[in-house]
Amino acid sequence: MSVYDGLNAANEHMLEVAKACAAAAAKAPTLTGQLDLRMEILTDDDLEPIIQVLETLGKTSAFQLHDASAFRTYKNKGILPPILLMGADLTKPPMWHCGGCGFSDCGEYLKYVSKNKGVGIGAYGPSCLWKVIDFGIACDHACACAAQHRAEARILFSVGAVSLFLNHLEGCSFILGLPIGPVGQFRWFDRMPWTKVLSYDQRMMVQMAGAPNLFMAFSGGGKPIIKTKPRWWEEPTFMKVEPDEEFIEAEAKGQAEVYEKIMKLAGVLDEDEED
Repeated sequence: MSVYDGLNAANEHMLEVAKACAAAAAKAPTLTGQLDLRMEILTDDDLEPIIQVLETLGKTSAFQLHDASAFRTYKNKGILPPILLMGADLTKPPMWHCGGCGFSDCGEYLKYVSKNKGVGIGAYGPSCLWKVIDFGIACDHACACAAQHRAEARILFSVGAVSLFLNHLEGCSFILGLPIGPVGQFRWFDRMPWTKVLSYDQRMMVQMAGAPNLFMAFSGGGKPIIKTKPRWWEEPTFMKVEPDEEFIEAEAKGQAEVYEKIMKLAGVLDEDEED
């Protein structure tokens, strides 16, 4: 007989939950039956390259900083969760000739794809609408399985995009990542590690910049007050749209740093190779 620490045992169990989520995604009732879903489960040190790239992206993007700070904190605490990667080639149509993509038939669509397939923010396209729906169904089933196991989980675009560029799930045009755990309450929504990275004022500014409509007073006058403080109507604050050359320069520098980091981690560049 053995005595187990409950939280440690529960966190170790998250790997089994990730396997169950993979089974649920594979069982998902897709519309086309042609999704060709591919999956990997990453654990421990296999997640370090993804975390490093997210940290580099986080220098100029609060979106990735959210995820990077959470993963780094959980790794330092020894509770880094497994991640289920799910991907598929969404550029391949089922040959139904539905015209939903705007082309007359799948043949015309494929001609366009052959000449124009490219990478966007974090995925390759263009994509077939039916395959996008199928992929969403599969990912939804994985998330539902995590919920049925009462596991902390939140599907992440950022992890999937970075995984794609680090050559996970070869042949996929789009990948999403689903961390399963760590055990706790609202780990991927409250994001408490973020409070250790940014001050309260910085976090408020990020939230307002990311979703300004949620902080607007009545907008019918054409210049709505932004609710930047509890008594926002006193000394009102307004939003101003203007170029930001300093940020554009910083973002370009950050993107170059990210590309270099990805190429080194993917083995394209040597670690000590100079720019």
